[in-house]
Amino acid sequence: MNELPIVKEYENRIVEILSCDDITECFDEMLQIGARIISGALSQEGKRELADRIRKSVYFLPNEDTAEMLRHIAYLHLMVRLTDSKDFYTEFLAYIDGIRIDERYRFFLLMQARYLSYQKPYIITLESDRLFHKIYKRSKKFFECRLGEIGNYIKLADRRADQTIILTQQYLTDTHRETHLTNLIAQEIMVSMCQNTFIINTNDLLPVSNVVPLFGIEGHNSMQYLANANNVYVRGLAVPYFQCDDRMPSEDEMRIIIETIKDIRPEYIISCGDHSIMASIAAKFLPVIPGYQIAPTDDLQTIRENLLNYRRMIEEKRFWQIRFKVQENKHSV
Repeated sequence: MNELPIVKEYENRIVEILSCDDITECFDEMLQIGARIISGALSQEGKRELADRIRKSVYFLPNEDTAEMLRHIAYLHLMVRLTDSKDFYTEFLAYIDGIRIDERYRFFLLMQARYLSYQKPYIITLESDRLFHKIYKRSKKFFECRLGEIGNYIKLADRRADQTIILTQQYLTDTHRETHLTNLIAQEIMVSMCQNTFIINTNDLLPVSNVVPLFGIEGHNSMQYLANANNVYVRGLAVPYFQCDDRMPSEDEMRIIIETIKDIRPEYIISCGDHSIMASIAAKFLPVIPGYQIAPTDDLQTIRENLLNYRRMIEEKRFWQIRFKVQENKHSV
């Protein structure tokens, strides 16, 4: 194997890191190693060989202290990236579920797991999917408790029929898929539905404000110039806009969003992106429609028809019946 010297070099350093007393001191080096391996420094065969060597060289005791737990989670995350193994992915999620760690760090790890499943959907099993949603519900409950009382459900008669809100987890340029669909939905709401809309970028697709040392961490891009913007322009239409800072998920930012929603009192909310903590919390006092149900494609006629159908169900008070079915089959929020 031509890559064997490189594999051995990576093996020696990774095993050293996974055996050190304080893995947090190796944070920057771990990111560099992960970036080099995943970007093509090793072939698929080389990655599998490296994973096999690491697996045989690293051991974890049953009763782990905090330092050992951090090493263990870094090991499992790395093994998923190297092997694309369903078993390692399930073990990674099971460890996230059981690790004794601050809930913000647990949520960070869950979002890293979500990124892995986006990149490698074939690693998902029924068990790993069950674990993912179990942890997500736990994180949601944690943030709900941190926020405290957020108020009661807003009845249809108390909502503004001319107003909607779009929650999106990331807002970039129109060449970005989620941003493009957000813009199309906003356009149809304003032009075809004759309603106003307000785009709120929760900026929490892959939070990096609370990090655990891993061999590669995924964050997400954010348009800094939009941080203080009051409007974005969609096909020449000015749409009110608010962007959370990069501390999300943050209770302070969440409270601002909640108060904004209560002040605007929209007829409904559309959530672009899945497993949004903010959308899950907002669903406690307003109808929240999953964006992929409105815009499964970028066809304007389809978007328009879906908006009309959902609005009709909301006005006829049939929305919650179909929402339960969506949650059951699609795990939407």
